[in-house]
Amino acid sequence: MKTVFGLLVTLLGVCYGVETSCDGRQDGALCYGALGGTLVLHLMDDASIIFRYQWKKEETTILSGGKKRNVTNLIKNRSSFTPKNGTFTINNLIREDAGKYSLEIFNSSGLKPEPITLQLTIQAPVSSVQLVSECLPQSDMRVSCSSGGGDSTQYSWTLNGIALMKSQLLSGNNEGQIITLRPEVSGRLVCTVRNHISSVSKKVKISSCGVETYCDGRQDGALCYGALGGTLVLHLMDNASEMFEYRLRKETTEILQGRQGKIVTNPIRDRSSFTPQNGTFRINNLIRKDAGEYSLEIFDSSGLKSVSKTLQLTIQAPVSSVQLVSECLSQGEQKVSCSSGGGDGPRHSWTLDGHTLLYTQLLSGNGGSQMITLKQDLSGLLVCTVRNHISSVSEEERIVSCGYKFFDCTLLNGTYVSQWLFPTNEIQCMEQTFLTDPVLLICGLKAAVIFLMLTGIFVFLAWKKNKQMKAKIPADHNRVDYENTSVAMVEMRSSAAEP
Repeated sequence: MKTVFGLLVTLLGVCYGVETSCDGRQDGALCYGALGGTLVLHLMDDASIIFRYQWKKEETTILSGGKKRNVTNLIKNRSSFTPKNGTFTINNLIREDAGKYSLEIFNSSGLKPEPITLQLTIQAPVSSVQLVSECLPQSDMRVSCSSGGGDSTQYSWTLNGIALMKSQLLSGNNEGQIITLRPEVSGRLVCTVRNHISSVSKKVKISSCGVETYCDGRQDGALCYGALGGTLVLHLMDNASEMFEYRLRKETTEILQGRQGKIVTNPIRDRSSFTPQNGTFRINNLIRKDAGEYSLEIFDSSGLKSVSKTLQLTIQAPVSSVQLVSECLSQGEQKVSCSSGGGDGPRHSWTLDGHTLLYTQLLSGNGGSQMITLKQDLSGLLVCTVRNHISSVSEEERIVSCGYKFFDCTLLNGTYVSQWLFPTNEIQCMEQTFLTDPVLLICGLKAAVIFLMLTGIFVFLAWKKNKQMKAKIPADHNRVDYENTSVAMVEMRSSAAEP
């Protein structure tokens, strides 16, 4: 298999001065040079000890020489050769330098082995890279990446230092020039454009732009909210085309000015648009600096101010992903916390099986808390919703009681009732349950009677077995085994008195 050799050197945005190197001693090497740059080719180990050599491009001899021979160089005006280490340096590379080269080495008898070949490709380095993002109607973001130059360019994307995943994309892929991100994707986006001899990157910080908010600014003192990176539609007037002159200012900066149906001033026209027929001002890609107090002034044909009103605009980051974490406590209660990955001014709300959590279901916290503690035996579908003025995200979890199932008792109607005991104070819990529920008390007594009966049977069988074993040993014999002898000695004792 042919092996690619080469050192890829990156110089951002520079076409001249890019230097690459390639080991041409390996047959079939693939070498790359930068247009207008320098290529260092390692052709031989030591050319000064070789009898004769010649290096050709197709049929044209570029370099020749040998032991006790002068070196000839067809392109010596922009190249140099060092016989001691066999390196050939070519400067100011041009497109015509590309092609197939072969090195022929001869011995003193004029014989030569197979030539060593290499393929040289000349590429223009990648120059400046530009990123352009655009919010789409369905809350998605389209981002395109382009470079000012470069041959055979390849693209790659990262988000917050990690390669973009398919789950973050609606269209395109990690190697595409144009991608469409999902609405919730935000962070530091980097596009890298590279070829074999250069690499250039461009980064941009993106935030969710899919949130579109609306505000009626026709009411004096209106409070308006916009999503960071999103779109705000401001309804300023009913029909601006019928007004002689109007001016919209943010503090002291003029944002929009129109006269007799024509827009005179709009310093943020690159991310905004105004429709005089319905008096709506649309601002895209909202930033923090857009927040503040705005004033609208309308003048008649005499130059007199006929209308003056203000509005306050607040910019908030949308709420991102929500996470629920539950934990069982010692008495069977359940603590649940709800947190979001982002969002300004978040507010929390809770429901259980579709109904707002009641105060009677909680040991601590309330319906607006980030952390709550549920009473014992509560179960069902728990939903936490985190919202602010411009977004709302929910997360749900089906919770069950934190207790341990102890026994079942059958009631008269055939329905089973489960009693739960908790990790601590189990005996106390059982006693209290028996005292307050007659049915469970009867079941418990039955279980106790069965346990005592089984215990009595076990004791009786053990006593009987022990008695049978003792009966096997004769009363008038005492058998003694000696450890160090194989003979069992039996001592016979006479009942007669000794003489």
